[in-house]
Amino acid sequence: MGLFYFSCENTITKDFSGCSDSSACNYDPDAMNNNDSCEYAQGTCDCNGNPKGNYCDCNGNIDFACGVSINSGVVINEINYRSSDLFNPEDWIELHNPTDETIAIGLWAFKDNSYYNVFTIPEDIVLLSGHFLVLCKDTVTFSQFFPDVLNIIGNFEFGLNGDGELLRLFDSSGLLVDMVEYDDITPWPPTAGGTGSTLELIHPYRDNSSGENWDAADEHGTPGEINSVYDDE
Repeated sequence: MGLFYFSCENTITKDFSGCSDSSACNYDPDAMNNNDSCEYAQGTCDCNGNPKGNYCDCNGNIDFACGVSINSGVVINEINYRSSDLFNPEDWIELHNPTDETIAIGLWAFKDNSYYNVFTIPEDIVLLSGHFLVLCKDTVTFSQFFPDVLNIIGNFEFGLNGDGELLRLFDSSGLLVDMVEYDDITPWPPTAGGTGSTLELIHPYRDNSSGENWDAADEHGTPGEINSVYDDE
C-alpha cells in the first residue's frame, strides 16, 4: 500500500476582505472578513440617496410638496447634460435666486440620483436677488468655452447622465430645496441632448419638475444670466 504525502505549502488560502454585512449599501457577497468598509443609507434614504416610502426627503419630512420648485427659494434653472462633440464645456447646471432676498447657500449640497455623488457648495457663497450661479463638472474646461462667465464654482466630478436622471439640491440642514428629474425624450425637449443646446427653464416660478416648462436653449445656453427662452407670461 502506497503512502501519500500532502504538503501544507501547496495550500492556497483566500482571504477576501470587504464589507460582509448584507444590510450595507456596499455589501460584498464574496467578502469573508469584514474590514470596516461598510457604508449604510442615512435617515429615510435608500442606498441610492432616494427617499423611501412616502417620505419627501431623507430626514423623514412628508409635509411639503416634493419635486415642485419652491417659489421662495433657489431653483435649478438650466442644465447642460450632454454637450455636442464640437462644443463640449463638460456638464454644468445653473442655480437661480428669483426672490427679493439674498440667500446664503454655503454648505448646500448638489446631488444626482446616487447616494455617493455629492458636491458641497463652499461655505461663504451667497446668491443675491436675481442672480445666477453655475456649478461645473470642470471649471477649467468650462472657462475655455465661456471665458466671460465668472460666476462659477466646481468641480462636481460625478457628471450628469446623458439619458436623464434625478438632480437634487439640499440646504445646509439637509432639507430638500429643489429637485428635477430631467429626460431626453418628450415632453422634455430632446434637442437639448447632444446638439449643443441646454435645458432652460421657461420661468423660475414654473414647476421645474415638469418637462413642459423647459425648452432647448438658443445655441449653447446662457450660463450665468437670464435664460434665452425666458417667458414672463
